[in-house]
Amino acid sequence: MATWWRLCVCSLGILLLAPCSLSQKFSLIGSPHPVVGVVGRDVVLPCQLSPPARLSSMEVLWRKIGTVFITVHKYSDDGSQDLPGESYQNRTELFPQEFSSGNVSLKLKWLQVADAGTYHCFVRNPDWSQEATTELQVAAVAPVFIEVLGRRGQGIGLACRSAGWFPEPELQWVGKNGKNLVKEIVTDVTQDREKLYSVVSHVTVTEGEDNGDISCIVRNGLLETERQSAIHLSGDVFPRVSLWLAAFWVLFTLVLIAAGACAYLGYTAKRKASQKKRSKEEALLNMGRSPALALALSVEMCELCDCFV
Repeated sequence: MATWWRLCVCSLGILLLAPCSLSQKFSLIGSPHPVVGVVGRDVVLPCQLSPPARLSSMEVLWRKIGTVFITVHKYSDDGSQDLPGESYQNRTELFPQEFSSGNVSLKLKWLQVADAGTYHCFVRNPDWSQEATTELQVAAVAPVFIEVLGRRGQGIGLACRSAGWFPEPELQWVGKNGKNLVKEIVTDVTQDREKLYSVVSHVTVTEGEDNGDISCIVRNGLLETERQSAIHLSGDVFPRVSLWLAAFWVLFTLVLIAAGACAYLGYTAKRKASQKKRSKEEALLNMGRSPALALALSVEMCELCDCFV
């Protein structure tokens, strides 16, 4: 009887301690480093049960952490749940065939910029629960194109265009011998509704140290990768200035300046004569009481008029 009683007590103790022992025995591990995915491709967010085991009546819940938890995917052994979250329809997948090896990772398909964030992996059964987190970073790259815009003053205008980058890319123009171009560069970066970046850069290259192979390089710092396009500019594509044409324009400019100076001097002389005539007329009117002075002024005015005639 005493032996039977001791067996009952031990059995009850084992049942009470089972959840604690399971919690201490198993752990859930996410990725210690951010996972980087590329827009438009698939990515796997790791979550591993250690040591590997398939627990009975297991439930798996993936959520994205934000201001609130956003359900990404639910799974339960009883078959009542194996569904993606509302905003993740047809884009999520678990690996039930690998649960016995402890793999409860999530596959996220057709990655979008908005998918970036921290994801919460939660696994439980009636006696045990554990959780882990994994950070997802999203990146995107795109082709780069160079367009020749034509002559710009004494140089050639070029445009570099690329659309579909994330995060915001870095752009640089490189001339021959790998030397960065820094003259007359204007770069504009915009972001579309899907948060992807487009970049357009204009540069004017001149004959001399800039001619030869010109490259436009766009770099994604998160992926540490770059895309580029190159064009070769030979010396004969640059605008040429004719010496005869230059001499003609210099001479033409000098003639214009001389003509302007002559016109100005003539106008000034005529204006002074007109002012002198007006002054004498006013003096004649003011001194009408002196016939002799008036007669002298009249004679002088006549002489002045004869001079202009």
